[in-house]
Amino acid sequence: MKYIYIFIIFFILLSTSCSKREKDFPDSIFSTTLELSQSDFNIEEKDLAQIEGIHCNDSVLIVLDFHSGDSYTLFDINSGKIIRRFGAIGQGPNEIPLGTYGYIEDKYFYLFYDQIGYIGKYSIDSLCNTKSISHPHRLAKYQLEETQLSRAISLNDSIFLGAGTYKSKFQYTLFNKYNNILDYGIEIYNSNSKDFNKYHKFLSNQGNLKKRPNRNQFVYSLNFSSNLDIVEINNNKIHLIKSLHFANPNYQPVSNDNLNRVIPSKENIIGYLDICATKEYIYALYADKKRFTDNKSNNYNSDTILVFDWNGNPIRKLKLTNEAYYICINEDRQMLYAAVIDASYGWSIISYKL
Repeated sequence: MKYIYIFIIFFILLSTSCSKREKDFPDSIFSTTLELSQSDFNIEEKDLAQIEGIHCNDSVLIVLDFHSGDSYTLFDINSGKIIRRFGAIGQGPNEIPLGTYGYIEDKYFYLFYDQIGYIGKYSIDSLCNTKSISHPHRLAKYQLEETQLSRAISLNDSIFLGAGTYKSKFQYTLFNKYNNILDYGIEIYNSNSKDFNKYHKFLSNQGNLKKRPNRNQFVYSLNFSSNLDIVEINNNKIHLIKSLHFANPNYQPVSNDNLNRVIPSKENIIGYLDICATKEYIYALYADKKRFTDNKSNNYNSDTILVFDWNGNPIRKLKLTNEAYYICINEDRQMLYAAVIDASYGWSIISYKL
């Protein structure tokens, strides 16, 4: 009889171990893995500077690379040839601050910069016309009380969804260009922590926000975590579709001389590096590895992409031939583009057929 009890205890421990692994690591819930092969496309090192993001539609690819005094480089997605550089860095009326975030939807390239509360957009058609000078059009210059935003995305030219912190408690804020807060919701993971002040809470809840094309649905990945939210806006209200919270980030809050920081634990995973939203799926570049190995910092890259549908269901895992830092998807052409560091330690962009 005692052997039966030993077997039962062993089975319980094994089940608990498996449950913990699945809870902590989202890639364990994917039953299908597809290995992708590199296709015939390449943007070479000489055409790029320091890459901080890539974005595309069916005709162009835009790289955030701070090249020659401009924030962005525009490429033809078919040939890989440069069309132009744009987004002059500065404080002038037709310039954008260093570090301005951007994303493509339809025929526009949208801009966001939280430190001055700026939201704007470029016409991609205008950018492609190299004979004309293209300037960004400002949509809003917001000032929102008790709100700090990591990202903001336009629902239209006057209403925006922000992700960050509101009242040091909520992750999402819906607001308009007149600085009216229309709705807020979804508690941050450390909302009740007494160890984190309002600045620590904002710094520990930054991430990457993307919009489903032509739908008011959004996905937000939290930095240094395995947490992903899918939300929807209906009648100016924020609704949670699915929270995929596998592992919260592990931060140490620090305050010195009015300087607030949060420091990820050495044991903390890198987690989500980049996400891309298409009409059908969410593609998440995910690194299931710790920040430090053998006291050396890991490169923040991965060859693994997790694919979810817009209800948060796991679809498949994709494996790349190269470790990527950023990704974007051309859904019409069924192509995936990845920013990588090549053999000569320079940046390049390669493509894969989905």
